[in-house]
Amino acid sequence: MTSENGETEVVADPAGNIVVFPFIDGGKVVGEKYRAPGKRFWQRKGGRKTFWNADVMDDPSLEAGTRPLVIVEGEIDALTAIDCGFVCTVSVPDGAPPVRDGEVPEELGDADPEGDATGKFEFVYNNRHRIKRIKRFVLAVDNDAPGRRLAAELVRRLGAARCSFVAYPEGCKDLNDVRMKLGPDAVVRVIDGAKPYPVKGVYQLSDYPETDEPQTFSTGWPDLDENLRLWLGELLVVTGIPGHGKSTWTMNMCVNLAKRHGWVIAVASFEIPTVPALRFKLRLAASGLGAKEWTRKAVQEADDFIQDHFVFIDADPAGEIEDDMTLEWLLERAADAVIRHGVKVLVIDPWNEVEHSRPKNENETQYVNRALRQIRRFALRHQVLAIVVAHPTKDVGKGGEARTPTLYDIEGSAAWYNKPDHGVVIDVPDPSIKETVVWVKKARFSWSGKKGDVTLEYVPEIEGYRSLHGCAPLWPAAAGRKYND
Repeated sequence: MTSENGETEVVADPAGNIVVFPFIDGGKVVGEKYRAPGKRFWQRKGGRKTFWNADVMDDPSLEAGTRPLVIVEGEIDALTAIDCGFVCTVSVPDGAPPVRDGEVPEELGDADPEGDATGKFEFVYNNRHRIKRIKRFVLAVDNDAPGRRLAAELVRRLGAARCSFVAYPEGCKDLNDVRMKLGPDAVVRVIDGAKPYPVKGVYQLSDYPETDEPQTFSTGWPDLDENLRLWLGELLVVTGIPGHGKSTWTMNMCVNLAKRHGWVIAVASFEIPTVPALRFKLRLAASGLGAKEWTRKAVQEADDFIQDHFVFIDADPAGEIEDDMTLEWLLERAADAVIRHGVKVLVIDPWNEVEHSRPKNENETQYVNRALRQIRRFALRHQVLAIVVAHPTKDVGKGGEARTPTLYDIEGSAAWYNKPDHGVVIDVPDPSIKETVVWVKKARFSWSGKKGDVTLEYVPEIEGYRSLHGCAPLWPAAAGRKYND
């Protein structure tokens, strides 16, 4: 204890005994800690703040990672661990920080670790160079609120990736308790059974929940099934020379998905007005009839189908919304559509009509990478099929002869090939022949298809597509209402 003149006064027990723990650092005694009956502690004034048994931190096995450094809350626990075979054990000098009633230990932040040079965790700062070299730590502090706070503070400073924690048997709060009640073998089991602290973003296979095999879905054209199988959570990019039908093919595929699976599709189509242009295309695809064959009943059934299975992300039809239709705005509206309408497909057509608010410090390549990553995360988070229709650059038609574009020909970045799960190019090799070639330029997973090309018959009267082999589209009547194919 400290006397009136400021000197350390050592108080013996009634038998004249004194328990002292010397703090040795660099082979020299730099501090002393005394223990009196009733668990009263005091230290020699002016001692260096360090771990008890600090010199063991220089053991080569710690740097090699063959042994962990065991950190405990008190010297008695450290002696217990050492006695049970864990010689590389240290104890913190001042016990655990306090926790008031109602406080959550893990949520109590201490001073910034950068300011530890003179703070509560000065003993960590003074050993920072040793700590950097150590591969593994086992935190065997007390199983109470202050101990949990101490563990949280140590993890912040040592790094969760290097730390493991122990679980004590019921009725035990520290290693000495385990030793006294259950014996030395139980201490060994506790320390050897330490489990790694969870590290956000790093997982083992056993951390993942069991899931079913990936489910894929037909586009509705049987000829395409071998090359293109869709799945919820993916990003599909569609491109092609203007006028070759990439938007028309995409809308027909969405109608197929709605008919076959009853899915709801959200369409953000900024190049053509929803009414009457897009509605006209959807009526053709939904009815399977040319406009000249429409009856009032056929149009009504098609409109009912569109009403049930399509929503549109757009400016207010009355023109009252002045928001810039940025990608962030679009994805917020799409998330609303998922919640309200159960949307399973999001179509952005075309990409260049979205208001792209790119920061000044971000070039186009960086922006496209970030934007496509955002869309893909949206698809995974909400389990929707995200489709982006994008125009190729004008260079594709340079010289007067247009060639079949690739995903690398889309304006902005090679990310158009790298980021999507599927990449499709729609091509019309000969306008005089009513055929459209669907090029699958990318299929990320073998179970979702493979690269290749499939030719479909184009039917101008309905602006639709049929298999060249005479197969009907694969869909049953949607639940609740039968629609014309």
